[in-house]
Amino acid sequence: MHSHETSIYVEATATLSLLFDKVQTMGYLPGIRGGEATWIICTSEKPIGVLAQQWSEPKLTVPADSMIGEYFAGIEPRLLFRYWCQKNPDQVFDHIKIGNEPPPVY
Repeated sequence: MHSHETSIYVEATATLSLLFDKVQTMGYLPGIRGGEATWIICTSEKPIGVLAQQWSEPKLTVPADSMIGEYFAGIEPRLLFRYWCQKNPDQVFDHIKIGNEPPPVY
């Protein structure tokens, strides 16, 4: 599997909200035709939110104003964006916010 890993620098005092804004504006996540791609945001394999191509900001299960240095204290600051096709991002978020698996892609 080909890695799409990239690194970005943000201050430890920056918020998660600022981090995700930076990810969205740098063009890391590809857009799709139709404009309705859905990604699940994971840290250490744990879903913490959903980012949708049609949304201006992600929905998170953790406080968006958490500082990066505090949120990632003691763990490697790594994010994984799992592409979830064009599933309804609100439904995907509703599943993960209560700790359930996201709805099947197909």
